[in-house]
Amino acid sequence: MGMAVVLVAAAHPVWGALKNASVTEVRGELERLQGVVAGCVAKGGSACDAKVVGVDVQVGDPKQGGYAVHWDWLRDALDKSKGADAGKRGELLRDSVARLKEMESELGSAQDAQPEFARARKETDAVLALPEFQRKVTVTWWDRVTGFFGAWLDRMLGGIARAGAAAPWLGPVVIWTLCLGAAAGLVFFVMRNLQRQRLRISLAGAAIAKTAWDREATAWATQAEEFAGRGEWREAVHCLYWAAIVLLESRRAWRHNPTRTPREYVRLLKPGSGQQRGLRDLTRMFERVWYGLREGRAEEYAEARELYEVLASGAVERAGTERSEGAVVGEGGAA
Repeated sequence: MGMAVVLVAAAHPVWGALKNASVTEVRGELERLQGVVAGCVAKGGSACDAKVVGVDVQVGDPKQGGYAVHWDWLRDALDKSKGADAGKRGELLRDSVARLKEMESELGSAQDAQPEFARARKETDAVLALPEFQRKVTVTWWDRVTGFFGAWLDRMLGGIARAGAAAPWLGPVVIWTLCLGAAAGLVFFVMRNLQRQRLRISLAGAAIAKTAWDREATAWATQAEEFAGRGEWREAVHCLYWAAIVLLESRRAWRHNPTRTPREYVRLLKPGSGQQRGLRDLTRMFERVWYGLREGRAEEYAEARELYEVLASGAVERAGTERSEGAVVGEGGAA
């Protein structure tokens, strides 16, 4: 209630049941005790007997805003003033007189506030009884898990603190362990990011290289068409052959090596596959026209064009391993 009487009640424990008293009775007791204090100040001696104070009382129901009134502080002040001179008694009891008057004043205010408090309490209970305030708080599995983890962490830290008090070296060891663990985690995170960046750069570089090879293959095929349009069949077959080689290289049929011979390219494809047969036929036609110094014919170019289209539309099948140049013997010369 915010009153001095209530503060007095809270400051002293209740040892057993207290005598019930009304507000009017407490007010009368306050008036009587003011007279007792005044008599003690004036006379001293037996007039300061603490037994005349009376017993502690209970005012109202504690559940309904009631409170207990204890007089221990007044008994103690009277006992101390019993053997003192008049000046000393006045000084010792000055606070007691002021406290009794304050209690009397606030007691009247409390009595006036009782009906208002009861009305406010009734209105509050009515609001809290509404459906929106009747929610049941349920404990979820996540609440239980977090609670268990928090309790475990608290026990662990408490154990570390107790162990640190017994072994001062343990604290720095734990701190350095945590710092090193954090540094290792940071290094691992940075390394993973760098690996991902290198992978992205590698994939981007491969895509760029493939695009460049595709453009070069298209350029060879376009140049072959131009030569064929002018009737230069030998040059057209030559360009079409290299368009096929560049196209297969862009599809990773083999690693780039400009020193290979035409027949070495054939051996790098899977034996018996459609790509190897097509490239073998195109290579033979290319060798007859280019190395045989023949002018070529339109029929040969048309056949070469058909073989190129077959190679361009099929999936690449590589041989099991790429053999080195020294392992390939007896093949034709370079273009």
